[in-house]
Formats: sequence, structure tokens, C-alpha cells
Amino acid sequence: MCRNGTGWDDPLPAELGPRWEKWMSDLPKIAAIRIPRCLEPSQFGEVKSTQLHHFSDASTLGYGQCSYLRIQDHQDRVCCTLLMGKSRVAPTKITTIPRLELTAAVVSVKISQILKEELHLPKGEEIFWTDSKVVLGYINNEARRFHTFVTNRVQMIRESTDVGQWFYIESSSNPADHASRGLTATALQESSWYTGPDFLWSPKFKIPTQSTTELSLEDPEIKKSTVLSTTTMESNDPFLLPLLSKFSSWPVLVRAIARLRRRAKGDTDSNMSSVEERKESALFLVKLVQKFEFKERPPSKDLDPFTDDSGILRVGGRLRNSSLPLSVKHPVILPKDSHISRLIAAHFHEKVHHQGRGNTLNELRANGFWIICGGGLISSLIRKCVICRRNRRPTQEQKMADLPEDRVESSPPFSYCGMDCFGPFITKQGRKNFKRYGLLFTYYAQEQFTWSCLMIYPLMPSSTDCDVLLL
Repeated sequence: MCRNGTGWDDPLPAELGPRWEKWMSDLPKIAAIRIPRCLEPSQFGEVKSTQLHHFSDASTLGYGQCSYLRIQDHQDRVCCTLLMGKSRVAPTKITTIPRLELTAAVVSVKISQILKEELHLPKGEEIFWTDSKVVLGYINNEARRFHTFVTNRVQMIRESTDVGQWFYIESSSNPADHASRGLTATALQESSWYTGPDFLWSPKFKIPTQSTTELSLEDPEIKKSTVLSTTTMESNDPFLLPLLSKFSSWPVLVRAIARLRRRAKGDTDSNMSSVEERKESALFLVKLVQKFEFKERPPSKDLDPFTDDSGILRVGGRLRNSSLPLSVKHPVILPKDSHISRLIAAHFHEKVHHQGRGNTLNELRANGFWIICGGGLISSLIRKCVICRRNRRPTQEQKMADLPEDRVESSPPFSYCGMDCFGPFITKQGRKNFKRYGLLFTYYAQEQFTWSCLMIYPLMPSSTDCDVLLL
């Protein structure tokens, strides 16, 4: 019904009616099913061995697994009990049987993790069974590469289990076949679903030896590897320059080119490149850049450029007769906007421990490189250098708080006043004694200045004899 797009409220198609009625008539028989819940019988002796057996299977209808606990006592009595089973309908999207078998094996691994975490069973052997030799070949594979679907599931299986725990079982003896194909209630009672396969009840059961399962080279899940017989030769085509932009370090680029040039000569030695090989590779890169960067715009004649015996453009001058090395007398000319120039400048900038533009430029020229407008290139490099920006950043300063309100808001005089009185105290004028009182007037200005006025007056209010003292 799902494949046909039948809706929830649509009537049942006539061709599906008999199947539905048969399934409904079988439901009441489920009530007669009794599931033994005890993992160890009452008269069972002391357990001497414990084993977990996981079976998985798949078909075009679905896939599933079942897990059994097998215990054996000292009298060689055996009890095998179903712990857990799971079945799932096959996806509507067409999927190959090997993929479904592999998915069922993944379900077995997940159920194994759940059982070990929840039941806290004593440590014992754990065995996984499948009736697909293709799945066993996937799990035991060490040489082939698979497509993403198979790769992810094989990785999940190998991360949680060991290759030696997986074994093959015939389909007729695999109880997980019931989970993949389905059973009626009557057939379920008569099957070995709850008790496990007969060979697990044998006291003489031993884990079989693992047989090697080889994968077929025609398996569609194996990635096809194409081996091309090619002849590698040194090329100066411009397509190589964009590939060099993938490198972010000059020494790494030089070593990589040195290894490639060694392979081009037919040498399969895997040792590190020598100093001479790296020097030749550096000159090869310089020649490559010069050929295509200076093809349309040659360097300025102010540099007196000339081509040496190797075909490399160098700075001229009047030092031809000097005993100095060739790289010092006549540095190699490099363009400003080339990725190779930026890599070389960055390399020598790190070599001088992130010093300024002048030291980097001196180190660059001392090693035989003359970059056109090199000062600007190095300045741009320093501006983008994280270490230089961190070392040259300004000192952090404390941010000042906002000014208080009384510093920024003006107010008229005597907006806030206070008065206090004290006395009396006795004063003497001539032969007479007078009582004097003091009044203290205080004015608080918002500019944080305080003015006080002290007035001393006699007892009688009518007297005009008053002294004023400004504090």
C-alpha cells in the first residue's frame, strides 16, 4: 500500500483483501505464545562458561537478527535462551541483498552493545554468525576499497568487534532467517526462535575454525582502480603554476618538486631528497615562474638583466669579476605578484624571526633573490602576518569611566545650602559681658568647592554689631 501511494482513508485494494484477512485471523493465536523469561533453569548447576551468539540475516522482504545466551554448568548441562531479537522491513528503495546482509550485521553489533551494557553479564565469548560469505569478505578485507555505503558499515563493525568473532552459518540453521522472512503465530510456536539452533544445545559444541573468505574482483561494491601506464617528463607548461598555489611553504614545495623530479628520472628511491636535488628544484621553479611571468612584461632595464647558462634571469651590475658567489653578485629576478615570490618572502621572514621589512629584505637578497618592488611585497606580508600583528600591537590602556554628573552639569550658586548655629559664648567689651551666638552657613557647589560663612551676632536681635568671618 505504501508503494502504491494508498492514503490512510482510501479503501483497501481488492487484491490485498485476502492477505489482510489472513493476517488478521492469525492475530488471536498470538495469545497462546508463552515466552520463557528465566535465563537459567532452577535445577541448573554452577555456570562454568557463558557465550553470547548473535545471528543476522536479510531477504528482499526485510532483515533482522537474534541474540542468544548459552550457558553450560560443570555437569555439561546446556541452556540456550533468546535474549533479544529485532526485525526491520526492507527499504522501498531497491537495495542489493549483500547490502541488506551487511546492514543486518550492523544491527547485531548494536544489539551486542546494548546487551553488554544493560545485563552486566559475566565476561565470556561472543560470536557473530551470518549466512553471507560476501559480508564476511567485506569484514575480513584488508586490501580493497569499497563504496561509501559498505565502507561506513564495515568500519562500524570493525570498531566494535574483532574479525575473529565472525563466522559463517548455513541458511537452514540460521534462526535469524525467521526475522527476515516472517512467521505466522503457529509457525512461530513450532520454530526454534525462542530456543536457538540445535547445535548450540550440544555439550560438545566448539567454536569452528575461521575460514578465509576471498572477495570477488567483480563485486560491484569494490572501487575500480585504474592503473595507467604513463611516461613522466619535465614540462614547463603553464598549467603547473596554478597547482603550485596549493602549497603554503617554500621548503615543502621544493621538497615535493624534488621528489617528483626524481620519479620522473625513473628513480623509485623513497629516501629524503638531497641538498643538490633541492637546489635544482628551486632553480626549476624560478625558471618556470620567470618564463611565464616575464613573457609579456620583461624586467626593467635598470636592473641590467641577463640570462645565465641555465636560462635564468639575473640582476646585472659591475661585480662580474668579484669572487663572491654567483647568487650574491647576480641575484635571481622574481616578479612581485607571483605566488612563488610570496612563499620565498614568507620563508625568509620567518628565518629572521619576524623582524622588520629591512632585515627581511636583506636576508632575501643575501640568499640570491631579487623581488621587483620587494619592499612593498614584504610590507604587505608583515601586515598580514599574525605573529607580527600580535608582537607589534599597541599597549593596552585602561578605558576611563564617564565623568560624574556634578562635573558636567552646571547649577546656580547657593542651590544647596546648610546652616548650623552654636553658642552662646561670653565676650567682654570694656567692663560689660555680652552673649554671642554663631551661625554657620555652608554652600556646596557642584564644582566640588565648599564655601562657609560664619556670622557671630549678639543676643539681642536689634543689635547691629555683628562680625562676619569667611571660611
